[in-house]
Amino acid sequence: MSEKTWWGMNDLIAHTGKGRKWLKENVLEVPRYKQEIQEFSHYAENNNDRYVFVGSKMKKFLEDNFSRIMNNK
Repeated sequence: MSEKTWWGMNDLIAHTGKGRKWLKENVLEVPRYKQEIQEFSHYAENNNDRYVFVGSKMKKFLEDNFSRIMNNK
């Protein structure tokens, strides 16, 4: 199966092995990451909305920032 072009939150959870709360607290809502992530994402604006990410760009972001994210730097 080829990799999806767009990821939802469940795809992000599957690719990282981390839960929704952890991802929001340690990646998605961290100001220094959020500004960059917003360039290739749609952030959920309310409870009826969904997060959507360009899969390849999110994967690259996570790989490039792995140490900083995991060490909370």
